[in-house]
Amino acid sequence: MINEQTPIIGRFSRRAMLIGAVAVIPVGGVAKLASPEALAPDPLADTIAEYYAKLAEFEAIPHEQVTQDNEDALVAATYGPLSDRLWHATPPATSNRGVAEAIRYALETHSLIDRVAEAALRSALAFLDGERLS
Repeated sequence: MINEQTPIIGRFSRRAMLIGAVAVIPVGGVAKLASPEALAPDPLADTIAEYYAKLAEFEAIPHEQVTQDNEDALVAATYGPLSDRLWHATPPATSNRGVAEAIRYALETHSLIDRVAEAALRSALAFLDGERLS
């Protein structure tokens, strides 16, 4: 049974679509901020980090063990609930860390089609990460 919330696009399964996504997961799943704010809980940043961890858990399952019959169950046991939370009940960002992680997530999913918006988000992220634009 195909999950209606995460459809198979064309002939590609979710697993095939996610292979590229795992390659861009940041080390540790979150930004490396040095301020005390970086240690404070942030519902959005924490959900994104947990999503990346569970996505990596799904991707660690040997390819031959994922079938059409068990894929939905494996997704539900790993990243599925977090993906649903990000899509349908996005937690609020309560810190600059949360805002930075939301921007980073948007950029890493390669879903932006407006290059001007992408450039503006990269600039905002650089500011939030405390970097200088060169």
